[in-house]
Amino acid sequence: MRRQGAVFYSDPAKVVTLDIEVPADDVGAPTQRALLLEDRDDFRDVLRDHLAFRLFQVTSVPSGAEGVREIRNGAFDIIICDMMMPGMGGEMFYWAVTRMRPATAQRFIFFTGHRNNPAIEFFFKRVNATVLIKPFKLSALDSTISDVLRKLA
Repeated sequence: MRRQGAVFYSDPAKVVTLDIEVPADDVGAPTQRALLLEDRDDFRDVLRDHLAFRLFQVTSVPSGAEGVREIRNGAFDIIICDMMMPGMGGEMFYWAVTRMRPATAQRFIFFTGHRNNPAIEFFFKRVNATVLIKPFKLSALDSTISDVLRKLA
């Protein structure tokens, strides 16, 4: 089965579209819940569709404030969060969520295109964050999710 995906760069003009080969036995009902936070509609849509195709029940939101509302409504197996969002960015979202649900701290995967930002790097080190740096391939996201879920098992 073929599926189209994309790799996004920090520069919105640079988008690479690719085909992804997915084994037919990956078809089934969603088994785990994922919360996805990304303010860019195009990137959020690609990631949401990819996660859904990988059998996650996906809740996707464009802001940290909406993410907090979703966390109040229920638990998630994995939280995939952009660092730079208007209003409430990834760091503020993390602190808000881990105050409400401390066990979620190990469920976060952050992504950012701001590789050398000292404030972001300090936060990542402080919380021992799992991080993907844009651009990243969807296969890297899959591997990172597997690593995080394996550590939680």
